[in-house]
Amino acid sequence: MNTLATPRTRTVPPRVEPLLETVDRTVRSALLVAGGYFETAAGIGEFSLSSFALAQETGAAARRLHRGNKVVYDVIVNDLGMSCSDEVCTLPAAPSAPADVSPLTAVAAGAGTSFTVTRERTLRNRAARAMKRRLREPAEHPLFVLEGDEILFRSRQYAKVLAGTVKDDHVVPRCPLIVAEYFARYFTRLRAAFPDCARRHVVDINSLADRDKVTKGAEIYLRTQADPAEEIVLVFADAACADPIALPYTAYDF
Repeated sequence: MNTLATPRTRTVPPRVEPLLETVDRTVRSALLVAGGYFETAAGIGEFSLSSFALAQETGAAARRLHRGNKVVYDVIVNDLGMSCSDEVCTLPAAPSAPADVSPLTAVAAGAGTSFTVTRERTLRNRAARAMKRRLREPAEHPLFVLEGDEILFRSRQYAKVLAGTVKDDHVVPRCPLIVAEYFARYFTRLRAAFPDCARRHVVDINSLADRDKVTKGAEIYLRTQADPAEEIVLVFADAACADPIALPYTAYDF
């Protein structure tokens, strides 16, 4: 019997192994691990705490895979008061109160790490400005088309992806476009912070209910802005994050 475990088995906990399966152990990689998502109206609950702990575990294991790997952490906060289906997002009239992330700060302090916080309100505003520029140059952005007041993305996996709507002179982004803006923001961050890393990964931990909108957002980013060195690992889990499902995507998958 072979008593020698493989290096991956030795260094990666079982529930984290699928999340890092595509990380190359022979080259330096930069990873952003996003966990801890919560809505300001509801506050930090079981999924936020469980997914944040999973993110910390994933990042620690990634650093053990290669001594040169770089890992940063981020928490997405829904401060829009947004209720999103695949096609509709309902927004509040007034800004929400600042998010209290102290429970997550305590966990990070115990792990010796830090994290940034991304507000969905910021992502929405950035996505709106970027889409207005695209609409002014339709020939440069053929994957988006304006039909009436709807901005549609020409998806290869969904019959229809509503990226946003146009109201008067304003663009109102929908959930997939906001998700795509998140990936654009953080791959830019990884490229700038770690130019010597050969590969870049965003590991994004989500609730099972959000699978469609984040998958649509991943396709939008990967087909419009990504380069071959970038990969998105979409992770879906229940509230306890006990048995997460990982789906890795690159531009070659669409």
